[in-house]
Amino acid sequence: MAEWELFGQSFHLVVQAIINGLLLGGLYALIALGIVVINKASGVFNFAHGWMMFAGGLIFWQFYANEPSTSLVGIMILVSTLLIGSAILGLGFLRKPAPLVEDSTTGASQNGDLFHRVLIFMKRRELDPRRTAVAIAIGAALWAVLVVGLLQDSSVIVRGAAGAFIGSILIGLMIERITIRPLLGKPLLTAILMTLAIGFVLQGFTQIIWGPNDRKIDVFTAEAATSPSTGSSSSSSSYVVQIYTEDQGQRAQQTKDTVGTGTAPDYRIKTEELLGKDLRLKRFLVWGFFIAIGTFVAFTLFFRYTTLGLAMRATAENQVLAESVGLRVRLMLAVAWAIVAVMAAIAGIIQGTGGTGVAVLVVPILALRVFPAVLLGGLESITWAMVGGLVIGVVEQLTIVYLDTTAAQQMAPFVVLIIVLLIRPDGLFGQRRIDRV
Repeated sequence: MAEWELFGQSFHLVVQAIINGLLLGGLYALIALGIVVINKASGVFNFAHGWMMFAGGLIFWQFYANEPSTSLVGIMILVSTLLIGSAILGLGFLRKPAPLVEDSTTGASQNGDLFHRVLIFMKRRELDPRRTAVAIAIGAALWAVLVVGLLQDSSVIVRGAAGAFIGSILIGLMIERITIRPLLGKPLLTAILMTLAIGFVLQGFTQIIWGPNDRKIDVFTAEAATSPSTGSSSSSSSYVVQIYTEDQGQRAQQTKDTVGTGTAPDYRIKTEELLGKDLRLKRFLVWGFFIAIGTFVAFTLFFRYTTLGLAMRATAENQVLAESVGLRVRLMLAVAWAIVAVMAAIAGIIQGTGGTGVAVLVVPILALRVFPAVLLGGLESITWAMVGGLVIGVVEQLTIVYLDTTAAQQMAPFVVLIIVLLIRPDGLFGQRRIDRV
């Protein structure tokens, strides 16, 4: 059958580009969420987010590719236990939900007021037995999976995730305590320049520790496990990779600077009768999309429905008023940076599973390409950050199809940014600011 065309291009290519753009946009949405959270919490546009992604991806690779010592595993189990326990206590799952309070004069519900809800949560100390049992059961299950994964040599994904989780939290807390907290009350430009400096410092540390080589994380594309090759034990472990070529069906063997196994084929959607060709979905994009969107939804629910998330929202809304009702504002800022560091690590790991791996010339620059998505949705909007990420992803892929060059992928988001800033400087869905004289 004759192929359909859309503006001079095969309809199959256009549909493939849109799907790839949506899948890639899920990763962009997760990156945009981290930038928006920091901006809402501390009013800083975090230019170090890309390097936090890079560091988180490298930490995951370090634990994923190399077996840690017994003492390090013990420390990781101890720290993980403390983090899980703190999460159970801090998220507010154990307390009974706040009752609906009505105004005596108007009869209107006051629970819609953010700070009123914070006060109710802070005053309630009564535990809900059912909520407590569920929270303890979930925490115990997570702890058991973590311990079993860390103690088994074959559970490299659990080991890498635990290492990246703990390492990224420490990075976020150190950044907030050492560099951001001393600048509270200082001019905004000072804090922005500080995030730039943090990015270059992280770049230097990662180059010193891991070197300039790219690190591939074959989590979603691997088929069969292989053993480390017996060679010099350097920081870049060399592994033998079994590759099964799809066309020839024969085995090829090569050595790469990666942890990996057989390369699994991409997913296919049977659309030959409709579009002339089948649609192909890259494995890392599909899995990365679901992980990114799942993480996005989980953190959104956390900010909306937990005590800690409620306190963070109140702090972001008005730090002075939050402190007046008893919230520890500086602690909330530290928690925000720790959470965003985890988001950055997850995004860096997802990108590391792609073709370029955890690459020094790719991962940090990726965050810069997401800035237009942040401004497109508005700096104050968490929900619209997802829409901005999806839109930028689709625009990038369509630009590649119609301009037939990958250079257009880097240009397209900033063309969109220029147009948006000219039309609505506060973003399409951002809150318009009015300066009164």
